[in-house]
Amino acid sequence: MPDDNRFAGLSEQVDGPADDDREAATDATDATNATDATDQEAAQSTSSGPDDGAGPAFTFDETTAKSIYARPETLTLLEDVEFEVETALRREHDVRDVTGREFHDAAVHVLAEHVDEIAARIDAARRE
Repeated sequence: MPDDNRFAGLSEQVDGPADDDREAATDATDATNATDATDQEAAQSTSSGPDDGAGPAFTFDETTAKSIYARPETLTLLEDVEFEVETALRREHDVRDVTGREFHDAAVHVLAEHVDEIAARIDAARRE
């Protein structure tokens, strides 16, 4: 999607592709679904060690996708924090297969414990 028009292509998504494009769109969707299923199976089957039964704290099926809206530098910070968390888990707990869903779930729980700090940060940003 072009940066200058965030609504470009929206009508096609809502109305669907033209008749001659429907088969190609169906093929692409089927391929994406197959890839997603393979990725889910791979993520669910990984473990932190041989035969130890450890793995992600919860399955992909237990999640709900939700968009977040943040500035690019904030998203870079989020990626950096995720890397730091993964590094700490490897070094201190021998956990090597952290999933994004586990990171996001834990991050939201930590956010919920710091409501006053979040409110203060929003207030300060508006005053700048």
